[in-house]
Amino acid sequence: MKKIFTLIILLATLQSKSQSFYKGALVIDAGGGLEIYNTKIDIHNKVNGRDTSETDKAGNSHFTFGAEYGLHKKFGVGLRFKSANFFTEKDTVNNVKPTLKSNDFVVQLNYHPVSTKGFDLVLGGDIGYSKLKWELKDKESTSIWSSGLYYSLYVNPRLYIGPFGFNMKLGMPFFLYPKLKSDNENFTKDHDYKLKGSPGFVFSAGIQFRFIENKDKKEETKN
Repeated sequence: MKKIFTLIILLATLQSKSQSFYKGALVIDAGGGLEIYNTKIDIHNKVNGRDTSETDKAGNSHFTFGAEYGLHKKFGVGLRFKSANFFTEKDTVNNVKPTLKSNDFVVQLNYHPVSTKGFDLVLGGDIGYSKLKWELKDKESTSIWSSGLYYSLYVNPRLYIGPFGFNMKLGMPFFLYPKLKSDNENFTKDHDYKLKGSPGFVFSAGIQFRFIENKDKKEETKN
């Protein structure tokens, strides 16, 4: 029992002196992945006041780029940009494939419960601005767009080899576009549309690089 207790103390000491995330760390990462949503469109008929809804699923492939700064050895704050291309099918009437894209700009808050020399476990969430654009590619060249809210909760383990590393992310993303707009008057003349995606599933993988050395570790080495 005494040996087990001594081993636990030793591991805790090693972890505290050799962490991959710490106060003052700057971590830049980039990657790509997939998202899947359960979507719901709420439709309000402005003529008769009737409300209806339609449910479906939507998925995308995306690229993401972010940066995180260590406020504390266990807490970080950052910014992230994500660009997504949604999977679409050809229109059976015109035999053309519409395009549906979104761009997200979010603030992220991360908690690092476990951080060793080569491993960093991140639990976090992000929230921010999202912009959607849908090109129907029909005869009228209809464009639909909206701006709204994107947020997600995730677990993001990171592996390090020195300052360089690899990571993956599993999470639940959500979006909300409170009003869809269009350059086609027939689309918005008699109806209002609200689009929601929840809950979702995200998987991504990428690389990261850590800048700025651990000041506490440097001071301990000098002493």
